[in-house]
Amino acid sequence: LKAKVVAGDHLFVDRLSYNFRRPARGEIIVFETKGIRKPLTGEPAMPQDQFYIKRMVAMGGERVQIGDDRHLVINGERLDQTTPHFENVYSFDSGQSPQRNRYARHVNGTVVRKLWGNAAAAQIAPLFPDETSAFTLRPNHYLVMGDNTLDSYDGRAWGDFPRTNVIGKYFFVYWPISG
Repeated sequence: LKAKVVAGDHLFVDRLSYNFRRPARGEIIVFETKGIRKPLTGEPAMPQDQFYIKRMVAMGGERVQIGDDRHLVINGERLDQTTPHFENVYSFDSGQSPQRNRYARHVNGTVVRKLWGNAAAAQIAPLFPDETSAFTLRPNHYLVMGDNTLDSYDGRAWGDFPRTNVIGKYFFVYWPISG
């Protein structure tokens, strides 16, 4: 089965599991974009009738930071390769420079500025301009991020969204078929 999801893939989504439990940190979830707005302007963050797939990284009430070492810090605790569901995200050499189309850990504005300048940092991670910036999720909301954070439009730009937007858990790609 295909290990990486790319635009245009067709997915099977487990719509049943989350009727009995809430998503766990690190699970790949599919959610609706309705009502997701840019916190800094209040404008819609993306088309309001789409489905996105991202890794759920934080839940309501949690305080999130992104260290300059490209690790998430949730309520003061740093995530790493031993954190369930984050093994691939944090498994490579930390001295490696982040690259597009690869696991880049989670980049904040400081890291992006060093690579591409202020404009890119403002676009990719406006809510996380540096490692001291923290975002606290609203109750009953989730924060998601893409694994390829140099190319991902995610919660670093548009914040959290209500848990009622969650459709289900990613199950697998059924088209295109690859081995």
